This record gives sequence, C-alpha cells and structure tokens, in this order.
Amino acid sequence: MKRLVCNGAAVLLVAAALSGCGGGSSSAAAGSGNSGGGAGSGGAMGQAAAARLLTQGTFGPTLDQINSAATQDYATWFAAQLALAPTHELPLVPTANSDRQVPWWTIAVTAQDQLRQRAAFAWSEILVVSENNAQLEFHSDGLASYYDQLVDNGLGNFRTLLDVVSHSPVMGNYLSYFQNDKPNAAAGVHADENYAREIMQLFTVGLWKLNADGTRQLDGSGNPIPTYGQAEVTNLARVFTGWASAPAGHTGEQAWLYDFDLLHPMVCYQNHHDTDAKTIIGGAAIPSGGSCDADMKIALDTLFNHPNVGPFVGRLLIQRLVTSNPSPAYVGRVAAAFNNNGQGVRGDLPAVVKAILTDPEATTASGAAGAGKLREPMLRLTGLWRAFAAIDAGGKIEDQITGTAQFDFGENSLLSATVFNFFRSDYQRAGPLTTAGLVAPEFQITNEFSLVTTANDLEALSYKYKDSADHACSGTENFSAGSDANTVFLHTAAYEPLASDPATLVANLNLLFMAGQMPAAMQTALTSYVAAIPASPLQCFGSDAGTGLAVRVIEATELIINSPQYAVQH
Repeated sequence: MKRLVCNGAAVLLVAAALSGCGGGSSSAAAGSGNSGGGAGSGGAMGQAAAARLLTQGTFGPTLDQINSAATQDYATWFAAQLALAPTHELPLVPTANSDRQVPWWTIAVTAQDQLRQRAAFAWSEILVVSENNAQLEFHSDGLASYYDQLVDNGLGNFRTLLDVVSHSPVMGNYLSYFQNDKPNAAAGVHADENYAREIMQLFTVGLWKLNADGTRQLDGSGNPIPTYGQAEVTNLARVFTGWASAPAGHTGEQAWLYDFDLLHPMVCYQNHHDTDAKTIIGGAAIPSGGSCDADMKIALDTLFNHPNVGPFVGRLLIQRLVTSNPSPAYVGRVAAAFNNNGQGVRGDLPAVVKAILTDPEATTASGAAGAGKLREPMLRLTGLWRAFAAIDAGGKIEDQITGTAQFDFGENSLLSATVFNFFRSDYQRAGPLTTAGLVAPEFQITNEFSLVTTANDLEALSYKYKDSADHACSGTENFSAGSDANTVFLHTAAYEPLASDPATLVANLNLLFMAGQMPAAMQTALTSYVAAIPASPLQCFGSDAGTGLAVRVIEATELIINSPQYAVQH
C-alpha cells in the first residue's frame, strides 16, 4: 500500500499508531450534543446520534446534515426524508447502451432523498439482478429502470415491492422465467424453477422455519426444520409460467416469441400458463383454471403472509444498514414492526427501516457480541465524496473508479456475479469470527488484492481537491497530476477554519466519519500529525499557492478513511 504524502516517515509512524490503537471511543467534537434525545424520547437527537443515523441511513453524512438532524427528533427526520421526491436513474440512461454507473454514483453522492436511495441500494443487494447476464448485458436502460423501481418501492409496502419485482422483465430474464412455458411431458418441457427457488430462499422466507426473533425452529431431535421442499419449488415454478414481454411491435404469439421490452412490466400469455391446480408453501392451494395474474396473486400473498418473512427480511436489511450479527432481540423487534406498523398494516417498509435505524443496537455503539459491520468499499467512497461535496465540472461523479469499482472493490451497482450478491449474508471467514459463531458478509470480497486496491484508490481520490481559494490539487505531496472536466474534486473550504486548531479538526472529522467513536489513542496520533503540517501556504498546482490548512484537512481525512478503525462501522 503506497503512502506518498508530505512526510512519508511521519505517516508510516502514524499508520503504525493507528493500526495499534485500541480501547474505547472518546467524545465527539466539542458541543456535539452526545446526550441528545434517544430514539424513543422525542427530543433532539444530538450530533453523535445524528452522525450515526446518517452513517447507517444515507450514503454518508455531511457536517451540515449532522448539524441539521441533530436539532430534530427521529420522527421528524424520517418524515422529512419520506416527503422528498425520488431521484431516478433512467432519465440519465437514455439508451440501452448508455453508461449507468456514472448516473448511479452521481445520484448516490448528490441526491437529496438519501434514505430512499440508501434503502434502494440495500434492496439491490437482496433482490439481486445483474448486468453479468447474457440477456441483460448492454441493456443499461432496463437495469436503470429496475433500480428506479427499488427506489420507488423500497420504502413502500413489501407486498407491493414483491409484486413489482415479480413482474419485472429484468428479473424475469435474470432468473429465467421470462418466456417460462407451461410443462409438456410429451415434449420434455418443464417449468423453469429458478425464480420459484430464489424468491423463497433469498427474497422472502429462507430455507429454515424461524421463530419470531429469527432463530431457527428445531424438531424433536434438535434439527432445523425446512421451510419448504422440492414439491413446493416445482409447484411454485408452475405459477411463474406464461410471462413474457409487453408487446413491442408484435401481437399474440409473435409478441411472446420475439418482443423484448425491459422497461415495462411483463404481461401474461395465457396459452403458455399452467392452469392445473397447484399446492405451494404451507399447503396453500391454488385452484385449477386460474390466470397468470390470479395464480401469482395467491402465490405472492402466501409468501408475504408467511411468518418467516418479518424476521428473515428484517435481518437482511439490518445487515445491510447496521450490523452483521444482530441479536435475536433486535431481529424480533424489527420483525414485529414488519408484522404490524402500529396501525395494523403488515409489510410497511418505512416502519421497518425506522425500527432498524432507531433500535438501541443501532443508536449506541454497544449491542450484541460482534456488533458492527465491515463497510463496503463503495460506501467508504460515497462517504468521502459526500463529506466534501465532491463533483466534477459537469456536475457529475465521473471518475475511473465509477467504471472499475467491480475490479478494484469487488462490487459495483447491479454487477454481482451471482444472485447471492457480491457476498452472502451468511458468509463466514475461517478464524476467530467463525469460532465465535459470527458471520462477516463483506469479508467475502476482502482479500489481499482488494485491500491494496481499495486503499490506493481511496488515497488517490482523497488527494484530488480544491481549497478555499479554488486552487486545484491532484496527487500526493500537493503535486498536481493535472485535471480535466471529469476530475471529481473534494472541496475543503468548509473544513479549513477548523484546521487552524488540529484538535478541533480531528474532533470534527471523528464526528463526520466515525460518529464520535474514534479511539483516544487514534485521536492523539492524528492530532500530533496534523499539528506538524505547516498552516502557511504550500505549493500546489504549478505556481499556485495552495493553503496549508487544506493540506491538513486532506491528510487527516485520508488517514482516517484508510484506517482499520474506520473500515469497521460500529
């Protein structure tokens, strides 16, 4: 890992100090309001709680947003987020071959409807589709449309979300029930079981019967009880027959055979639908003679009302937003919100997400054993770019990394290698975590290569910035490697006044990136390092004199976002 900054020897010492830091966290910035109202108090949440909420429920906090949220209670913040209009990707992806990664990153970093966008990203890692599919490759517009459906429905009702996803031609192609024909024994045709299997295993109920708190139910011999078997998969697969493209130039059988519209919901071609009686999960009966729509409604209603859904889906969302190993009590509280939002409504996702983000295990650093999660590399980068109002000259987030993140980070929007996402929710890395019975999903894309490429990318992107005098700096040691209209610059102006006092700067960056949880030894090491950087102007970009205060900001930031303490979200 390269460390090419102003004083290499000093930075190596600081890096060593950071990697050896331990112990508890220290307080956040002075006046941060750590004693603000708790999740159930109805009072102002305070800065530290606001920083935690924004870390978990957005693509990253900004100081302004922390200060604004700090004066609100949780209910007010959630209501304001839900009132914002959704930001859509498809208008920025006008053709099938248009790039959709730049629009995705631009929206993630700049959109105001952050809770909605963050929820959509979480759903995209649960209700997985991917461009790594022969039918979807080179159809960026269809993928953008699918993502927009997650944006529009990810904070709606789960039953509606299931319906939208199940009618999506993108999902239909990805899990191969697009043009899924009814069985014909004489012709050797069997209903495709792909979607039937995954909608149960990954999207709704899971493999094992669950208690209300997400723990597995056990039979008399102490073995987990399967939620369904092969017969239920086979029968559910017959439900998902007869679906294909909305007509796009043809009618009838010709439309079934040849049309390929990824922007509108699939439609039913009744003569290709299996109309025989079916018995699905839980013994639910679907009578003979039904249409595609009628059969799907019964199937989705049955899945939606299965008692596993609340704890199963709730745990997946907790993992994506807050912690990899939520306690059974945490899962149980979220499942209860799924089952009843307080007004008798099942599957109300705003209530579910609010329960997740305001639970005591989310609002405090304590919680279950092994609380916390490894930050996804994409979220480490969106956090950096959002903190410094990063943008390029065209008002976009267009950098090499937006196209190569899949290679360097092991992930990029809708580019998973499998339906199991970039990493499995139950992934265990051999060693102490597995011995302790803990899962660590994000470690599945963490290896010797990704550790180095992620660190180098975050370092390089940290050193592309503009100071308060609009001096453009790009590259380590304040040396400009040049820039163009697509260079995404951080902006340090808001932080430079804080940098006059190294301790104040570090305290505020602690609040911004770590919600005030930076270990005391780490704060001490960073403060000493920042103090050694001259506050007077330094050379930057040819003969321009860039401010040394900006250098202090960038150096401290880069060390934080590449520290192991920041890499783990507590």
